[in-house]
Amino acid sequence: MSSPKIVNGVLGTCLGGDAHSTPHLLPYWAVVSEGKENGGVGEKVTFWADGGQDSWEALKKRVEVTLPDGRIATYEVIGRGGEPLLTFVGGPGLSAKLMRPDARLFAERFTCYLIDPHGSGSSTSPQDETAYDPVGHARFYEEVRRALNLGPVSVHGVSFGGSVALTYAALFPDVTTRCIVVSAFAVGEELDEEEGGDAAAEMEAALARHAHAEWYPGAREVWDDWTTRALAATDPGEVRDMLATVWPLYAAYPDRPDVRKAIDEARAMLEVDLRAVKVWESGLYQRGDLRPLLGRIQCPTLVVCGALDLIGGPAQSNQIAPRVADAELLILLECGHMPALEQPQPYRDAILNWCVAHPAKL
Repeated sequence: MSSPKIVNGVLGTCLGGDAHSTPHLLPYWAVVSEGKENGGVGEKVTFWADGGQDSWEALKKRVEVTLPDGRIATYEVIGRGGEPLLTFVGGPGLSAKLMRPDARLFAERFTCYLIDPHGSGSSTSPQDETAYDPVGHARFYEEVRRALNLGPVSVHGVSFGGSVALTYAALFPDVTTRCIVVSAFAVGEELDEEEGGDAAAEMEAALARHAHAEWYPGAREVWDDWTTRALAATDPGEVRDMLATVWPLYAAYPDRPDVRKAIDEARAMLEVDLRAVKVWESGLYQRGDLRPLLGRIQCPTLVVCGALDLIGGPAQSNQIAPRVADAELLILLECGHMPALEQPQPYRDAILNWCVAHPAKL
């Protein structure tokens, strides 16, 4: 590993490459205007206009595509860049609209496809519940890519979506030109504990930073009892409310006015696929291990995390980057789990500059 460097608030390193109770839904922030109008020719289309945004990000199109055996996948297209970017949301069980802030940051370079995971948004649920794991998600996204007649793509994911992006790049190397992984994790809680508990210690330190906040006791109570409550839930609204309660814990500075405003807006947008949550909480998260797949990734890979991220922070990123042949690790200082919200300019600059240095090989 080379010596780290700090540039514009970003720490960069080039590389050659209770355990069942914390919440495992990995959220991401989004802002959307309330203006809508419908249109389309032979397909369902919705447009959103963001007041005050530059023209290249003013139009957002949501469409649906039919997959083999009649299943449906819904997605949005943001941006007018010359390269396609598949961007994967966290969760599992959350809708792709939560990735709009990331897509806006990248829309000058990329045409971003925000694909609702199977079972989320209006995408058809998988028949087999095991398909809610990262492999099942990656295979679903590849079906969507083929149905859209897209050629080689860059992939980008945040949180659980970052873990899926790694899986996609490993399973489909011939069509993956770059892999951008943000706030991801490779090792489940039980495995981390068996191997020394570095990620657990990092999580506890991040949680403790908020102990003075008025909202902390209620958020921490839900956090510590997450799995029991999620498995007992009978309505998606129960998990949605749980996630809304713990959301501030994911940010490094959740009481900063702009962050607080964004969290409030995101809470109003939450949709939860309860089936995905229950499958995930029944062991997929606790025993998950992506490390055997990482050596199969052939494309340039950027691993990004916040220095103060409680789930996908440096402990997890250091499980990922050294195992990928052509990887670079970037640690965003003073940032938690949500870089597009907390450090948008350094985050955007780091990713787009990295893309320039690693042009797509089509």
